[in-house]
Amino acid sequence: MSPGVKAAAKDAEKVRLELIRLGAFDSGLKIKRTKNYVILPVKKEKVGELGKKFALIEAKFETQEVRKKFTDYLHEFLLSEEIQHARTSFDVIGDIAVIEIPEELERREQKIAESLLLAHQNIKTVFKKGSEEKSEERLRELKFLAGENKTETLHNEHGCRFKLDVAKVYFSPRLSYERQRILEQVKDGEAIADLFAGAGPFSILLAKYRDVKVYAIDANPAAVEYLRENIKLNKVESRVIPLLGDAREAAPRNVATRVIMNLPKSAAQFLDLAFDVIERGVIHFYTISPEEDLYDSKIKFIESVAEQKGRAIEILNKRIVRPYSPRNYHVVIDVVVK
Repeated sequence: MSPGVKAAAKDAEKVRLELIRLGAFDSGLKIKRTKNYVILPVKKEKVGELGKKFALIEAKFETQEVRKKFTDYLHEFLLSEEIQHARTSFDVIGDIAVIEIPEELERREQKIAESLLLAHQNIKTVFKKGSEEKSEERLRELKFLAGENKTETLHNEHGCRFKLDVAKVYFSPRLSYERQRILEQVKDGEAIADLFAGAGPFSILLAKYRDVKVYAIDANPAAVEYLRENIKLNKVESRVIPLLGDAREAAPRNVATRVIMNLPKSAAQFLDLAFDVIERGVIHFYTISPEEDLYDSKIKFIESVAEQKGRAIEILNKRIVRPYSPRNYHVVIDVVVK
């Protein structure tokens, strides 16, 4: 038997947080639950100071199973000189993980992938990230390492569901915050051109939560196939228009109040098009910049293209989206076109 605090079920989370704040909650034991109340385990040494504030009782608690972390598994088989090379961050798309394996640990890649599956029950498949993104489709080579040998998955983000094949369609969960950032700027009634839409993470999110019209364009047939499926999956058929083709040919002209250009390695080649597509509003220009010159040369380039197009602009915002490679960053510059 161990001490516990009895609380009404409706107050359970509030009481748990207060016990944690006081350093009294015993996380090594499982909370006992009934329909109307819960009993939260507390540390024996804290009983004296809790008695005046909480209803204390004795109860029999089950031991809380402690799940080992990914790093715990790695330390079990990697040598001390190998640990320093291990990558413990990875991308999770649906139930598929994509991990980097440095050259120094390639002989251990199978065991590393199996450890990732053991540490994370939500992950069913592990791929090794291969070469750099290739072509306009931004696809990487993937090597299957462990779990179910499949490439199609269903990814949930911000209340939207995205079905896609990681071997055929570019998708980065690391852009989740950036997609939310754009959503917070969008107002009802806008017309949006997503020039490199992929399976629709920007387009569908904006259409799901705002009354807008989105022209979602991509040159990858597989991406547009999934885009069409995701439009139906998220019930935004009336707001998203999927368009297959090169953006230069497929994008509508002089209609948009917002243009999204998330093709960071090649967006500069399409900036003149963005000025043709937008009537007035904001262009979200994504690019790759070196650490020593994150924005200045890019802004000068934007200003030169705007001048050629006879458009007045203002730089609204600039920020680092994420690290891209050593000393290089994926950045975004938000440009107001007047």
